Amino acid sequence: MIFETFSFRKRRETHGEPDVYSYDVAPEHLRHQICMTFCEGIGHFEMPSAYSWDHVPNANKQWETIDKICRKELYSYLQYTRESNLLQRFYNYIMGIKNIDEFLSAVEIGCIMLAAVKDDYGAKDARGAEQRGDHALEEINQRFEQHAIGYRFENMRLIRVDSKLTHAEIIKPALKLLTAPLFAKANDEFMTTHSHYRMGNHKDCVTAANRAFECMLKAICDAESWDYTKGDRAADLVTKVTTNGLFTHEFDKSFSAYVAMLKAGLPTVRNDAGAHGEGTAAVAVTPQIARYAINLTATNILFLGESYMALKGR
Repeated sequence: MIFETFSFRKRRETHGEPDVYSYDVAPEHLRHQICMTFCEGIGHFEMPSAYSWDHVPNANKQWETIDKICRKELYSYLQYTRESNLLQRFYNYIMGIKNIDEFLSAVEIGCIMLAAVKDDYGAKDARGAEQRGDHALEEINQRFEQHAIGYRFENMRLIRVDSKLTHAEIIKPALKLLTAPLFAKANDEFMTTHSHYRMGNHKDCVTAANRAFECMLKAICDAESWDYTKGDRAADLVTKVTTNGLFTHEFDKSFSAYVAMLKAGLPTVRNDAGAHGEGTAAVAVTPQIARYAINLTATNILFLGESYMALKGR
């Protein structure tokens, strides 16, 4: 739960809702709030003692899993392993690590655990947790927003957010649509796109975005038994789903133009910037191009998905 302090309300009244995000800093206050939320959502770690403590509510298994992943995947985490209380060890790391990517990696590991815990039938109380895991995840997302730090945990990944409006109206609905089993491959590719973008691998981001778009088209073709060849590219696949009646619109000139953009937009970005060999002079793929590729892919995925749902509802 987020308690709105006087200083928070004053800051919001003065500056309004954040529309410009930071990505390479993590304020100490944010770190502390995230750590407290992990404790509230996962539960307490109980140190072994000479007395029986089996009946004491604890989340030791969850913290042992988090600790094991951090020790294996985050080399800098080993500097903090002198602390025997695993919850406190994780807290110390979150508060102390300077590298923003390693901080975000640790937060992502904790968020995955929050997403994994099941709070039915008193499980929350058995762990000594103060709130449900899904509620804690939402609080962490709100804390990032509160401090104008441009990250959110969605679809089991920590992703970068560039625009609050774009995320709410395009990215998030696309992510929700991709949770359908039919679109599992497209979902994997789209989340890979976000991972590359967050890590600054802009060329790989554009290439993965195109793969996500193509996977979406192929999934629809597979579901409807519409023929296509293995080597078909995005433009070819758009032609095939159009010919097979995916879109309900009348084919006037204006809609034909939309279909043409669907064929040309992202594949052109990919071919020009990300896919073919460039020889000795590599093409620079800027963050702006990568961000455009993500947003365009999400828009296309949403359009394809909603068109497919409309087709099935006819």
